[in-house]
Amino acid sequence: MEWVENPITAARMLDDIKREVRGKPKPLPHVTELINCLTRSYYNRFKPLPVTDFEALIFMVGIGLERVLLRPHKQNLGGEVEGIHFEADFLDYGQIVGELKSTRLSAKKDPGQMPQNWRKQALSYVYAVSRYLKIPMQEAAMLAVLHLMGEYNPPFPTLKVWDLKFEAEEVIENWKWLKGRKDIYLAHIAENKVPRQFTYNEPYECENCPYKMLCEANQMLDDMKGGAVPSEEHSREFKPVV
Repeated sequence: MEWVENPITAARMLDDIKREVRGKPKPLPHVTELINCLTRSYYNRFKPLPVTDFEALIFMVGIGLERVLLRPHKQNLGGEVEGIHFEADFLDYGQIVGELKSTRLSAKKDPGQMPQNWRKQALSYVYAVSRYLKIPMQEAAMLAVLHLMGEYNPPFPTLKVWDLKFEAEEVIENWKWLKGRKDIYLAHIAENKVPRQFTYNEPYECENCPYKMLCEANQMLDDMKGGAVPSEEHSREFKPVV
């Protein structure tokens, strides 16, 4: 038997995946773009770069997981609450809001070491669903995490499921934070201005970000003009909701 690598077909397959990555624009503003880096959200919506091979492959993993694992158990609910659009997934394993994430983080990681954005997303959906359906807040969610590399020792991957329990005040405070992000984001859009780099994001979001070089270039320009943001102002945006 002879093995002959076929990079041409591999490239065609990647192109097909990339066409699916962007999809149709979501209503403005959307929970996910407000939770994630506002700079990247702006670029993705108004000045998108071509999708990278890395983004396409990560997207493929996520879509594959959703179609294989969740399709028989998934119920989608979307709408608008207080000017913010959302799409929440329900998993009938527990009849509560549920999300499935994939990550290269080790399965040994403590939940507190997982991306804060996952927690903020769950909190946002708990609030939005209760207000949209006009029902009492469940104050609970489910998070399923597929650790692609397991514990970085065979066997891998590893699937872990976490039941999240919230305090009502925690849910409300997170929504207030989200509404503040909405005001910031929409103000930048109205001014046709990209949100300032390294200001409205968590540090880990810069990893593998296609816009990182743009942000670094803009930061250099700001520094040359003496327009750097004081470190304490920068750190406040990263403070987790408590």
